[in-house]
Amino acid sequence: MMDFSALIMETMFTVSGALLYPVVILLLIFVVWALAAIGQFISEYSGRTRDPRRLRNGCLQTRALIEARSCSEAAETLAAAGSNPLLESFIGDLTAFLGDDRFLIESEKLLQDYELRIAAELERLKILVRTAPMLGLMGTLIPLGPALMGLSAGNVETLASNLVVAFSTTVLGLFAGGIAYAIMLTKRRWYLQDLSDMEYVARMVA
Repeated sequence: MMDFSALIMETMFTVSGALLYPVVILLLIFVVWALAAIGQFISEYSGRTRDPRRLRNGCLQTRALIEARSCSEAAETLAAAGSNPLLESFIGDLTAFLGDDRFLIESEKLLQDYELRIAAELERLKILVRTAPMLGLMGTLIPLGPALMGLSAGNVETLASNLVVAFSTTVLGLFAGGIAYAIMLTKRRWYLQDLSDMEYVARMVA
C-alpha cells in the first residue's frame, strides 16, 4: 500500500513538474498577445471619431432621399454618415438593401451578425483575462515543490532559483490579464455605443 501511495505521489510530482515549461511558454505568448492588443487598441482609438450630429443628419437626409426614390444617392449619403470603422462597415453593408422590401428583415439580420462579430472580438480578450492569471498561479505553485525539497535538503540555490521562477510567472500572468481586462472594459463600452448607433441608423432609414 505504501509503495502504491509513493508511486501516485511521484507520478503527480513528475506530471506537475513537466507542466512548468509549457506554462512558462504560454505565459510568454500571452504577454506578447497583450502587448499586441495594446497596439491594436491604440490604432482603433485613433480611428474613432464619433459625431452624433453628423450621423443624425445623414440618416435624415437618407430617409428623405429614399422617399424621393433616389436610392443610389441615399446610399452615398448614408455611407458618408459613418463615424468609425465598425459603424462605417455596418452602414456599407446596410446600403445594399436600401429601397428593398426586405429591408427590415435584412437590417435585423445584419444587426445580429454584428453583435456576434463584436462578441467574438471580446471573447478573445476574455480568454486572456481568465487564462493568464490561472497560468500565472500554476507557474507559482509548480516550482514550490522543488523549492521546499531544496529547503529541506539545505540547498539554498535550488530554493532561490525556484522562487524566482514562481514570482516571475505570477507577475507575467497578472500583467497580461490586467492589460486584457482594461482593454476589454473599454472596448465593451465602445461596442455598446456602436450597437446603439447601428440600431438608430437601421430604424431611422426604415
